[in-house]
Amino acid sequence: MPDKANRLGSRIFGGRPSTIDVYELLRRKILEHTIAPATKINIMQLAKELGVSATPVREALRLLQGDNLLVATSNKGYATTETLDLKGVRDLFELRLLIEPWAARIAASNRLQNPGIDLADEINSFDAKADSIQHEMFGHDTRFHTAILASTENETVIQAFSQAHCHLHLFRMFRDDWDWRTSIAQHKAIADAIANGDPAAAEDAMREHLNSAYSRFIEVMPKDPKTRPLTKVGSSKLIRK
Repeated sequence: MPDKANRLGSRIFGGRPSTIDVYELLRRKILEHTIAPATKINIMQLAKELGVSATPVREALRLLQGDNLLVATSNKGYATTETLDLKGVRDLFELRLLIEPWAARIAASNRLQNPGIDLADEINSFDAKADSIQHEMFGHDTRFHTAILASTENETVIQAFSQAHCHLHLFRMFRDDWDWRTSIAQHKAIADAIANGDPAAAEDAMREHLNSAYSRFIEVMPKDPKTRPLTKVGSSKLIRK
């Protein structure tokens, strides 16, 4: 890599950039729409802009493809994916309603693996003065919900949820206008119920939180009259409206 590129890379990354450095920077650009949805990616141009060789850029793009933020194109390149439509949002929330209220109940039922203290620490560490509420909330929300799922120790469920990249694609749709105060308050209610060892309350609080979040999404999205309503999820079965 030329000396000029080395100097530019050092300015951007604060040292010799790794694949993860490039991945995190590009992911942020995609989340913020600095790289817009449905945009073709020019690997050499990106490498030049970042002051790195093409190798970490290619490796980072493969990771972003695994996040479903990029799709391979016919010319062996990449393009950013579209943001979710109303059906895509509904599908993700139906998945979450199937998994997460159950996970909250299990977390509250297991005294030995109860994540209540960790959840409280995560809430208390939230930085409302961060330079980007979008990224602060994305990180917090991911860690909070992942901690609850991890406490179930069900690797099949954990892996399935992880591969859906729910938080990544939902937060991609919003900037700093996300109602984070409501989310934090609802997280506290979930964390308290889990810490108190109240399975029913934990399950109900999680379900209320997810339904509330879904409602906030559909309020600002274009309506599609052909789209099915969100599935009502009970503690034991699905019930269609």
